[in-house]
Amino acid sequence: MIANQYTDQNQLYMALGYCAFMLLLGWLLKKFPPKKINHLYGYRTQRSMKNQSTWEAANAYSSLVFFKVSLYCFFIPVALYFLYPQLNVLITIITNTLLLLYVLYATEKHLKSRFDTQGNPLDQTHQTKH
Repeated sequence: MIANQYTDQNQLYMALGYCAFMLLLGWLLKKFPPKKINHLYGYRTQRSMKNQSTWEAANAYSSLVFFKVSLYCFFIPVALYFLYPQLNVLITIITNTLLLLYVLYATEKHLKSRFDTQGNPLDQTHQTKH
């Protein structure tokens, strides 16, 4: 029983550490967004790399969503500690990966509501609030 408790606690600490790392990445992207379009750093999709305006909008929005999602992720390991302690790290990583896919979806939806397919801003009457 004691050995399992330490293993469960280790799972919790590793999962929380992973969440802290993801939060740090979100904070870094928010605090130090990439200035120019590049293939190394920032939110990089075809739509976001159309021009400087789409690049800035995509990186500002995605870093905000990523940071918020990373904050919420801290609840996952704590809940899993009581539900499935042996699988805490695995489930936390899988859940975080799915939430990162949500960041991608949300950012692309955001860009689509503000820019046409060529990266030109849509007029204010077509924009929806997010």
